[in-house]
Amino acid sequence: MLNIYVLIKQVPKSDNLQINWKTGALIRKNLENVINPDDIHGIELALTIKEKYGGKVTAITMGPLQAEAALREAIAMGADKGILITDPMFAYSDTLQTTLVLKEVFEKIGDYNVIITGIETSDSSTGQVPYQLSEALGIPLITDIFNYEFEKTLFRCQRNFGHESQFIEVNLPIIMRIGRHFNTTRHIPLSRIKRAFEIEIEHIDFNAINCPSEIDGCNKSPTQVIKTEKLIHKRKNEFINGTIKEKIQQILQIMKDHGVEKHWIGKK
Repeated sequence: MLNIYVLIKQVPKSDNLQINWKTGALIRKNLENVINPDDIHGIELALTIKEKYGGKVTAITMGPLQAEAALREAIAMGADKGILITDPMFAYSDTLQTTLVLKEVFEKIGDYNVIITGIETSDSSTGQVPYQLSEALGIPLITDIFNYEFEKTLFRCQRNFGHESQFIEVNLPIIMRIGRHFNTTRHIPLSRIKRAFEIEIEHIDFNAINCPSEIDGCNKSPTQVIKTEKLIHKRKNEFINGTIKEKIQQILQIMKDHGVEKHWIGKK
């Protein structure tokens, strides 16, 4: 039986985000929170693996107490269990501190076969945690997966990497990183919503794991926001007059001036 863990994150809904321009942090007060879009597809992958190969699916998130809602949504989709990593010491941790905490959590869990993550989160878009966690735990990270299969303690897959199609076979445990185009998520039946609120969420705090001394949220995060800017895309309108040939020559000159002209040399 496979022990499958899905890393999810509760993020602000992206249609009305506001930023504290002094600290560079998102203003999360009064924002509607949702499961990170990539992570929804990670849950779907975990459930598909469980249905095909057997196993148990656990959703894990790190955040404040309100992040329980994301775990209950994962349970409503079909996850068996939810774990919330929460403590004021973890507040505003960057990706490195998050990875170090997750490493300690998985070492505490011990018996894990598959860890599934999304590609990136919509509130930071760094995409760093899967790679860092792979290094921290010393297990393979497989990305860009096209198809896959499990056979006992082996994992086989085909992945598209640039212009290559690669066939990979590795021993478990592994980390699988997938995005929102990997699959189509299922609908949540009403019966599972009721079940989601009957299951107790396990909490893990700072004292429950052997955290390194450098873990202290925003106080010791090595990533510091130096400057935050709001980008405004401006377009300059330019009218081109003349005959067709004259217009073509002017467009070619503009392309040369901006370094976007390309030359194709060779016979037809």
